[in-house]
Amino acid sequence: MDKAHALTERQIKAARALLDWSQDDLASSSGLSVATIRKIELGHISPRDKTAHDIRQAFENAGLEFIEPGGVRQKPEDITVYHGSEGARAFFDDVYETAQKKGSEIVQVWPSSRPFLEAIGTYKDIHYERMNKLAHAISVKAITTKGWDPDLVAPYCESRSISENYVNSVPFYVYDDKYAIIITTANPSPKIIVIQSPIVAEAYRLQFYSMWDKATPISKAGSSGGQIKKKA
Repeated sequence: MDKAHALTERQIKAARALLDWSQDDLASSSGLSVATIRKIELGHISPRDKTAHDIRQAFENAGLEFIEPGGVRQKPEDITVYHGSEGARAFFDDVYETAQKKGSEIVQVWPSSRPFLEAIGTYKDIHYERMNKLAHAISVKAITTKGWDPDLVAPYCESRSISENYVNSVPFYVYDDKYAIIITTANPSPKIIVIQSPIVAEAYRLQFYSMWDKATPISKAGSSGGQIKKKA
């Protein structure tokens, strides 16, 4: 790591304070020992390149960025808009790259995913195949109001169904620190608005789980306790 961009003890302490992390929290997130974190912050040792990289990565994954000289702050919120079939493929690329880089919990709510998946065509199969290879490192959950359609649900995805009274007509998708809304009535369709904000992502993740607890599990056989049947 470039010494000019190495983290100082003060930056590490400040970053922990911003996140309200203990030394134990940082050790857990970075894969290092608490003893190592303590020695670095006391100035007793200088971290090796990989150790410094792991600490920086842990903080950046939590939504911080380091600025010169010697500062740290929350990452500014960012908005990306994708349009049409090409944009939908780029969105799936971002989902995959984020999951590949960080591991990820992905949650999503779809009144119906058919319009979106029809827009990207066979790229769905490419995305499903590559995401399936990450299934050991990610958790993917989906809520639908339209029952079970085995042609549209990814094999690595845990699904539940809920009454449409609980769900807005606009699908939303949360992955890592990003929140996306998917508008399938736009022209060209779909229009995907992605907001990169840990606070917004966490708020909608909590909203998802409030619905998840009320939803009915859907089995891979196409039913949920006999209540939801595959539609013809």
